[in-house]
Amino acid sequence: MKISYRLLDAAAKEAIQERLELRKTIFEKFKQGKLNGGILIVGDRPGPSAPKEPGYHHTPFYSTKHCSGWLNAALHVEGISETNLVWINSVDEKGQETDHRLVERLEPESIIALGGNAASWVMKHGLLNFIKVTHPQFHKRFKNSERYELLDLLATL
Repeated sequence: MKISYRLLDAAAKEAIQERLELRKTIFEKFKQGKLNGGILIVGDRPGPSAPKEPGYHHTPFYSTKHCSGWLNAALHVEGISETNLVWINSVDEKGQETDHRLVERLEPESIIALGGNAASWVMKHGLLNFIKVTHPQFHKRFKNSERYELLDLLATL
């Protein structure tokens, strides 16, 4: 699936920025334990180029660069809504594991692990009812000519 954030028009980029702000709001509610339900998408950890400012929220794939930009453009083009998606990383920017009790409190409708590290974290904490898909970076790098399975999965949940 060949798509690029940089090649989108201004209206699409603005819509993606709105999507990311909603994702950030949902992420903050999750961290505060103020959410119930939704589709939980578990990433690995913030990338090495993630901002280092104190207080940055490190929502997975919040950037518009690299595989995050590619994924956000694909979600936008497919018309997949963020309203029922809760994006977390298994590990934070300092290497600390995400508190799995927040996931239990969330009682997600579905759990999707993006790649092996996310799947390991999910299994380690006994959240066995989940779906594993390839990590967006892997897909973008090695399977870019194919459709990303996460898009079809999200369209059916």
